[in-house]
Amino acid sequence: MLKQRLLRYLPRHRRARVLRSLDHMAVRFHQAFENLDFDFHSNGEGRVLSLLAHRAPKVVLDVGANRGDWSRMAEGLLREAAIHAFEIVPDTFRALTQNVAGKPRIVPHPLGLADAEGEIEVFFAEGRSEIATCLPGISESVHGYSPPRVRTRVTTGDLFCEREGIDRVDFLKLDVEGFEPNVLRGFKRMLADGRIGAIQFEYGYGNVVSRFLLRDFYELLAPLGMRIGKIYPLGVEFRDYDLRAEDFLGPNFLAVHASQDELIRALAG
Repeated sequence: MLKQRLLRYLPRHRRARVLRSLDHMAVRFHQAFENLDFDFHSNGEGRVLSLLAHRAPKVVLDVGANRGDWSRMAEGLLREAAIHAFEIVPDTFRALTQNVAGKPRIVPHPLGLADAEGEIEVFFAEGRSEIATCLPGISESVHGYSPPRVRTRVTTGDLFCEREGIDRVDFLKLDVEGFEPNVLRGFKRMLADGRIGAIQFEYGYGNVVSRFLLRDFYELLAPLGMRIGKIYPLGVEFRDYDLRAEDFLGPNFLAVHASQDELIRALAG
């Protein structure tokens, strides 16, 4: 009865200041509950790498490396891994190379990954390197600015691995502001052959613009033998697709090949 009364009362009094304040607090509470935290030291990303370290990964790809902070964390935790850091924006790439100087296991690359080799436009904002994107419209829709653009070089993950002699990628981290489906399609052969052990990808409001929903990640990766879960500070919640999870909060999900059942159990906590 109380629930029914609230369902009728609240929308009729939604202009009341106290109810608006309560609603704002409830939204913030839910965002915190769902781990809307982009600090990889506290949001569970660091924990994922710590557990991965026990499997002594050899090859990590950091796609959308920005200034290299995540790559540096990975280098510190994964003592045997070569970390290939991709940064498509020229100015940000210069900052990346400076930030990883003296870290020989971090190899910076001044290009992006996509679904075809060539040149594409990247949209970026001065002083906001973390929200650069190759997806038209995302800057205006999600971040509220009209950015300048520059043409930059891209290749596919399959071609990059072939040229570098990389037979297997142990961990693929994607932070490309809505361009994730394009990058994943560029790993078509590697994914089909089961030669990517784990993939970390972002999911958020950019997926509204890309029209690539959480459901699409599941439909792409699950048939390839990947288990998918959301990253939380104390564990990864692996679960089947649920339409109610389309909340665009993210921020990070993890796909792990089902053959790594011990790792999946450890990650789940």
